[in-house]
Amino acid sequence: MYLITNRHLCSEENYIKVIVDAAKSGVENIIIREKDLDDDCLGKVYLEVRKSIDLNNIKNINLIINTNINVFENFNCDGIHLPFNRFLELLKDGYSFNNKKIIGLSLHSLDEIVLLKKIIENKDIDIDYITLSHIYKTKCKENLKPRGITLLKEARKLTRLKVVALGGILPSNVDEVLKYCDDFAVMSTVMMSSNVGKTVGEYLKK
Repeated sequence: MYLITNRHLCSEENYIKVIVDAAKSGVENIIIREKDLDDDCLGKVYLEVRKSIDLNNIKNINLIINTNINVFENFNCDGIHLPFNRFLELLKDGYSFNNKKIIGLSLHSLDEIVLLKKIIENKDIDIDYITLSHIYKTKCKENLKPRGITLLKEARKLTRLKVVALGGILPSNVDEVLKYCDDFAVMSTVMMSSNVGKTVGEYLKK
């Protein structure tokens, strides 16, 4: 299970607590996605999250920075999650990806999967997972039609990469989703929860 953070969905004093409670409850991957923060502020957020995770003696948790390459490199984060277009830009600029770190990408179409497959075949890059979105209707993408389970079904035919479903994933539909992918990611249901442990448990007991 992946948690994508959004500090605007909870109070400032609860932000770290939500992340720690999620990690304690079985979320294995935290994608720190605070895209409006500059390098210094995002770095401080990362360090605060890391410190709290360590203080609570939580093991086997990956802290993945979203988009910000500078913070990823300067703070020795566990991984980087990139929009596909940003990934392509970095490749064009000759960026050297560290295959010892987690690399995740946001994809939204079968054409992008095909293109990524060609890139992986031609370059020495290990991609650890891709997110496919959005699967169901979600407030984050209110004006966009969801792509549905069909996107996951067709992706299975095209790639052996780890596929993580994203967008409108709820405890009530996660069983159906996991028939066609390897894992799932959530944001608002956990970030806005008044009982994070219970919410995560409702997902994982499925």
